Amino acid sequence: MSCAYTTRPPARHAATITLAAFLASLAAAAGCADDSTSRPAPSADAARGPRAARDVDSAAAAFGDSVAAMLLDTELYELRGHLVVKIPNPNRDDESPLAERVVEHPAAPGPHTRDGALHAELGALRAVLGDGPPVSVEEDRVYVGRPAVLLIGHRHGDALYVPVKLFARQFGAYVDVSCTLANCGAIWTRDVIEYMRRLGATGGTGMLEGHAEGIVDGIDVRALPGG
Repeated sequence: MSCAYTTRPPARHAATITLAAFLASLAAAAGCADDSTSRPAPSADAARGPRAARDVDSAAAAFGDSVAAMLLDTELYELRGHLVVKIPNPNRDDESPLAERVVEHPAAPGPHTRDGALHAELGALRAVLGDGPPVSVEEDRVYVGRPAVLLIGHRHGDALYVPVKLFARQFGAYVDVSCTLANCGAIWTRDVIEYMRRLGATGGTGMLEGHAEGIVDGIDVRALPGG
């Protein structure tokens, strides 16, 4: 077996290979590092027989195909994302105090990850976050507040994309990043945080995580049920 490999597939093939195949190639390469190393015991799925192994392979291939479909850039491996903003629930019959609204992105490609961080178009974020600190742009540099903090954006055409979590934080908003590939985000604006505080609903996950990040204040976690 040849042990020649690369840790990154050529760009021209990146959109067509699956993540599962790529990981398999890395695993095979790792096995070449020391042929004297004993092989690991068969997995529980493999031990249950060929049908279970086929099911695992099929699930891995489906996951890899879904990742390939999200690829935006075969050099940087940008992945399509999903971004929502929390709003007071307009349905009074629903027990949840909050609902979600998709953050509209007139400029393609929409929210996506880059270098492991979720990014969104600057104008789309400002429309959601509302009034806040001054923002100025110099090429791909975004200055927020006084004294200013510097965020580095990147462009898709004329649209400037910035890191969602860092930008929203300057407006007093918390961003819950989720999904297996960290390409989903839910923005808790300052107004929504205050709305939840007025309701006394400070023990929810979003509020507590925002508190842990230093964005939400005034919560005595010791006083919460089970605290």
